[in-house]
Amino acid sequence: MWHHLYQIMDLKSVAYQLKCGKAKPPMLPRARLQVWFVRVSSSILLWTCIVQLMALGEIWHPHLSVGWPTCFNRHDFVDRIPNITQLAVVEPDIASPPPALPPPRIYKNNGFLMVSCNGGLNQMRAAICDMVTIARYLNLTLVVPELDKTSFWADPSEFGDIFNTRHFITSLRNEVRIIKELPKKFNRKARSKRFVMPPVSWSNEKYYLKQILPLFRKHKVVHFNKTDARLANNGLPVELQKLRCRVNYNALKFTPRIEELGRRLVKMLQEKRFFYSFTSKI
Repeated sequence: MWHHLYQIMDLKSVAYQLKCGKAKPPMLPRARLQVWFVRVSSSILLWTCIVQLMALGEIWHPHLSVGWPTCFNRHDFVDRIPNITQLAVVEPDIASPPPALPPPRIYKNNGFLMVSCNGGLNQMRAAICDMVTIARYLNLTLVVPELDKTSFWADPSEFGDIFNTRHFITSLRNEVRIIKELPKKFNRKARSKRFVMPPVSWSNEKYYLKQILPLFRKHKVVHFNKTDARLANNGLPVELQKLRCRVNYNALKFTPRIEELGRRLVKMLQEKRFFYSFTSKI
């Protein structure tokens, strides 16, 4: 009894000292603080792992979380705590198939256009762009152009020796029909019976529509023996100008051997940092 009485008196004395500010509150043992810190840290780490696993599960298997409780739903968890940073869901990259070739253009063929380019390589390249544009505008079938071999160019190379013929035909198949040679029924006719003419230089689309198209309807095959500067540069519809640029920068692609030679030249210039001057046979 006296022992309990002394304890009560001691507790009252401590309480009085605390009230007067003469004594400090009893400190928790250090071991208990360590246990409390470990528990709090473990809880935070556990919840972080759960949130991360749920995010990964929604990325790879989004249907797995349909039947989960609301507390395990990541979107609901984010909505309930607006201050939390939402995780960005990144979709896996899926390799897209290569683009298919454009469908061939179906139209009423008004005739076959044969061209013999003249001048240097740049002039012939520009002329090919003009001839494709004219064939598209008049609904003509274009025969692969013939390059100049006797005058200024003076080179025996054919169209397929300089340009990629297959790419030239397929890349323009939704614009104009291009064939490598005339059908057999037209080849039976002698060359002397074919209608050959040089179009008027720097002509616009109205000239070809009013004066050239009737010739195709009459002869079916018309051969242009001169093609340099036969189409005006200005005053044409935007669609025709776009097609002319498309032919020049997309359809007229050099052969793989020429492109490889060009890459080798560029590589040597980049490595040596000066220009080379030499002649090489392709």
